[in-house]
This record gives sequence, C-alpha cells and structure tokens, in this order.
Amino acid sequence: MQTLLDFDLSGKNILLRADLNTPIQDCKVFDDERIVRSLPTIQHILNNKGKLTLLTHLGRPEENGTIQSEFSLKPIAEKLKELLGLSVNLISSIEEWSEPDAGQLNILENVRFLKGEKSNNPDLCKKLADMCDIFVMDAFATSHRAHASTTGIISYANQACAGFLLQEELESLSKVNQNENRPSVAILGGAKISTKLDLINSLSDKMDFVILGGGIANTCLAAKGFNVGSSLYEKDMLEQALELANKDGVILPGKVVVARSMEDKGSVVGINSIDSRDSIFDIAPESFEEVKSILEEAKVILWNGPVGLFEKPQFMHGTSTIAKMIADSGGYSVGGGGDTIAAAKAIGVLDDIDYMSTAGGAFLEFIEGRTLPAVEALEMKALESQDNRT
Repeated sequence: MQTLLDFDLSGKNILLRADLNTPIQDCKVFDDERIVRSLPTIQHILNNKGKLTLLTHLGRPEENGTIQSEFSLKPIAEKLKELLGLSVNLISSIEEWSEPDAGQLNILENVRFLKGEKSNNPDLCKKLADMCDIFVMDAFATSHRAHASTTGIISYANQACAGFLLQEELESLSKVNQNENRPSVAILGGAKISTKLDLINSLSDKMDFVILGGGIANTCLAAKGFNVGSSLYEKDMLEQALELANKDGVILPGKVVVARSMEDKGSVVGINSIDSRDSIFDIAPESFEEVKSILEEAKVILWNGPVGLFEKPQFMHGTSTIAKMIADSGGYSVGGGGDTIAAAKAIGVLDDIDYMSTAGGAFLEFIEGRTLPAVEALEMKALESQDNRT
C-alpha cells in the first residue's frame, strides 16, 4: 500500500476522503476529535502545496442529490477554518467544483447527498476520480464500506494512497493480532451480544482472556442459569451465549451493581443473589480484583465498550475501575468505538491509552480479521502501480 510520503504533492489536485462525521449541536461541532485526528494529513498536503479538496459524510441524509441543511458540512468547514487558521471553501456540488489554488482547502458538500454514493455507482466514482491527480484515503472509520468515495474511486483514480490516520490505525490495530504479543486480554462491553458475537468468538480463539461486561455479560449469565432479574439481555441468544461463556479464558463478573431503576443509587450483590425485580447496571469494582494480575502481565490489551451504564455517575465505577487498570498496565493498550472514547474521556484516561481508534464498525471488523474493502482496493492499486513501473 502506498502512502502520502510516496508522492510529490506540489501543484497536484488532491482529493482527500476523511471521516469528519462529528456530533453537531446548535449548528456547531460538539466534539472535534475526528477532525483533530485528520489534521496531520490535511496539513501535510497543504504544506506541500497540494491543491486540496476534502470529501466526508455527516449523518445519514437522503441520497437524493439535494442539500439538506441539517446535514450540511458548514459547521465542519467553520471548525476547520478555526483549527487551521485559513479560509475554507464549501463547494455545493461536483458541477460547481473548480481546481483550488496550491495550499488552498476546498470541501465538497456531504458525499452522502450524492446519488450513487452508497451503491458505489461507477459513474459517480469516475466523476470523483476526474477531480484529482491523487486520491488519498484517510477515513479508516468508513473503510469497511464499499462506497463510491471510499472504495470505488480508487480503481478509477490515476494514483491512490493511504493518509497518515489510515496508516496509523492499521499499524496500531495490527499489534492486537500479532501472536508474539502474549499474554493478551480483551475487555468487551456493550448492550447486545448479537452485534459482537463474531468478534467475541474471534477474540476468544486468538487472545488469552476475554473479559465481558454490559448486556453481553448479562446474556451469558442468564445462559448459565443465573437469575438476572429484569436486566437487559437477549433471550434469543442464550444458546450461543452459553457456548461462548463456557470457553476457556472467557471471564464473567462475580459481583454486579443492581437497582430497581437507572435512577436509583444501586447496590453491590453477588451474581447468585440478584432479585427478580432488580436490573444489572454495572460490574462491581470488586469483581476486577481477580483480573488485576491478568492485566498487569498482559502484553496487549484491547478495550471496546463500557461495562456498565457509565452515563449515570452511580453506574460508572465498573468502567472507571477497568479503564484505570488498563491505563496503568504496562501492556500495549488499544481502544475503539464511540462509547469507548466517550467513557475514556469522562474517566480522564483517554491520553493514557496507547492507541484509541476513531472507528467503530471498521475497528471491530479489522480486529475480527475481515477484509476492509477500501484497504483491499488501496493494496490492489499499489500492485497495479508497481506493475506499470516494471
């Protein structure tokens, strides 16, 4: 796979696909994490006199070829202007696009307004490719989507490469899958086991320990015959959950925090003592004493998802405890997913995790070992370029 450093960017039209899909409140960017993480690639192109046009999506608008104000990139453009200290031009459509000056930044309106974006329409791919000399794919968080602006364009572009963030994500996450980094531990939370079953099975096969929390753990506890009261769990996943829970290295909580409602204070009980009227909202910090040595000895730690209802202060102690144990560990720690980032920020350990991925679905699929369409397309493009040089 080729990277930005393989190309002379001066005077070239550069089309950069970034993932600046950020929360917007009152027409302003609420959390600029993804924008900030994309700045090194943007600044490198501009500093090297590239003529830069940026592509990104925002939310899930109708793909009808019209601008929908609630999904406009105007707040993104304003934030970039603030962060970069230069003018940023928001272009309404491909038809209105014109070649920017060297060192200038244009942004094309939300690519998901474009008909054919999600279906990877060849005509749209060609239109986008015609806008550039070099296409730079830097949106790891959307690399698992075979869309026109992430994957299809690569085969039509004259040249294509990975941006710094995509390269960083792949290198950092690859360390989780390296067999020499043992012992290894995964901490997985989240509401539904069904959405992460493939991931959990994959990790339980290649990592030494998998610690489960949240609704995932609830379903496993129910599958093993424990009374989980009125807790969130998936009744139609009990058979798969039991098979998972019985695997070597899979660890379930021994003590949990329960309450009659999410507004109540909560109390710590053993998993054998849950009242039918109670719900599990967190893992009790005491439960993590048994895994303390495991985390201390781990060479690699993967964290995806809070282990309780961390948004409520009375139910964030489990997530806070495990997050601080991860941060204090000497192993290489990797986190990913929006809720994981939010939890790490709230607890104050975001900067203590060795690498925090900006992605959700792509992060999970890569860890599972699935092929990411955009990454595969970049690899094929690199081979094609190599063949053309020989």
